[in-house]
Amino acid sequence: MSMELIAMLGGGLSGFVMKMLAAQAQSQTRLLEMQLAKQKAADESAQLASQRGGVWVRRLFVLFVLFAVILAPFILSLLNTPVTIEKEASKGLLGLLGLGGGGWSSLEGFVILPEVRQSMLAIVGFYFGSSQVK
Repeated sequence: MSMELIAMLGGGLSGFVMKMLAAQAQSQTRLLEMQLAKQKAADESAQLASQRGGVWVRRLFVLFVLFAVILAPFILSLLNTPVTIEKEASKGLLGLLGLGGGGWSSLEGFVILPEVRQSMLAIVGFYFGSSQVK
């Protein structure tokens, strides 16, 4: 093999390697630019979401739940206000058709639903959990 052929093959091989490295670097640059644009869009979206007043909605929800769990039982016990609830219908074929018993019953005091208790547990867990992370 002549020196000219070896030089030509070496030059072609080194040109190929350099072109491949440049293409890879360009691809990584484009990927980084796309990631930066995606992060910028996410930051702008988060900024817009924080300006919509979602904090006050969450605080208002917390106040309502705290009122239902803490204050309402005391207020309604002083007013002797009865609470009307629906009786459970009988189980079976008539109960499935809505024909089996049921009705209404009055209770004295305030009924705390399981959903209200679960909301209270979630709120307490959230606030105590977030106070641990600083």
